[in-house]
Amino acid sequence: MTASRQRRRTSTWAALTAALVGLVLAAVLVVAGVRTLADSTAGRAADGPTDITPTRRLPNTVTALVGTADDEGRLTSTVVMALEPDGTGGTIVGFAGSADAQSGNTPELQPINAVLERHGADGFREAATGITGMSFDVIEIVDPQRLAQLITPLGDLSVLVPSTLFDADTGEEWPPGETVMAAPTAARAVTATDPSMPDWFSEPARAAVWRAIAQRVGAGIGTAAPVESDEQLIAPTSLDEFMARLFAGPVVFRPMTYAVIDDERLAEELVDDLVGAFGPGSVDAAVAHDRAEVAMVLGAIAPGRLGAPLEGPRFRVLAGYSSGDLSTLPGDGVNTGDVLKVAIDRLIFARVNVLSVADMREAGVPDVTLVEVADPSVIDAVEEEYSKLLGEVDVRATDVAIDGIDIEVTLGRSFLEEVREARG
Repeated sequence: MTASRQRRRTSTWAALTAALVGLVLAAVLVVAGVRTLADSTAGRAADGPTDITPTRRLPNTVTALVGTADDEGRLTSTVVMALEPDGTGGTIVGFAGSADAQSGNTPELQPINAVLERHGADGFREAATGITGMSFDVIEIVDPQRLAQLITPLGDLSVLVPSTLFDADTGEEWPPGETVMAAPTAARAVTATDPSMPDWFSEPARAAVWRAIAQRVGAGIGTAAPVESDEQLIAPTSLDEFMARLFAGPVVFRPMTYAVIDDERLAEELVDDLVGAFGPGSVDAAVAHDRAEVAMVLGAIAPGRLGAPLEGPRFRVLAGYSSGDLSTLPGDGVNTGDVLKVAIDRLIFARVNVLSVADMREAGVPDVTLVEVADPSVIDAVEEEYSKLLGEVDVRATDVAIDGIDIEVTLGRSFLEEVREARG
């Protein structure tokens, strides 16, 4: 690190520290109590009780991590794929190629595309794990030819390109509008790069191709058959096997939202060996994904695959709001996901592990947020500490424990008041 960069970083953090003092003082009483609980008796409650035998488990989910790269090996997008429990169909979750490995939450920025460029496949795997918190059965970085091979069974794709996509290497350009792409063309579009522009500029167009891939699957293609129980599903050992099962049933594409990290912060905090990773004239860029949104989406599609790196309790968060419940909140188009994100964001801030998330609309919603604990001895402590985050709560011992889950939260109508205040 050069002396000038060190001085800039020092001054930046001095200013940031001063700005955060008020926020820290306001939050310290709540967080101190929650962290004390997290580090003590409720921290790993499911490991401790001997009088409750888990009678439920999270589903067995098969996952894949795929990075797309151009012919020069430059990463353009990262997707997490999860099969349905019956082994057919599933979800594709899109992450930006320049996503920071720690979602913008540390003073060192490490865009995943630059990490791959400088540190290879091992660095990519570590950075992707940092962003997602997941484990994977299959991991592969695919070039345009390999990607075309994987999606060729789908035939031509109808793609709504939202903004101009340009590939500096080939000079190929895809203007905004509806277009039909054969598999090789779609693969070139997903892997198109223009190092003279911030990488995130091309992200919406790449996401449009992934969305078209998911839509083209329809009700499913191929011969892969569903299994009767997720326990019978044998994890694929190759991406070809995985994609055959993924395309055998309906597929949903979900792109993760992101915030662009501004040039000033990028200049101060981009790790030195990642500066100018793509050569002279290239533009450094990084974006940050929302940790609560990532936990919400991945906790819904692959709850058994999320890790629990923190010493805090392991949570499952449920919501079952009707449109009538949500209509009482300010703003247009508020959905259950918006409410879940508020709850998950608060729990993550309190340094707990959110491992499973579900929209249980058919199960209804309690008037007061229900908190069920695996260890009855922590009921009082949980009520005292988590009511500071979730508002009014009804804490009780669970009737049916879930293997690997310490606390299950079913958000009630009482939590809508918390959301209402959060949304202003």
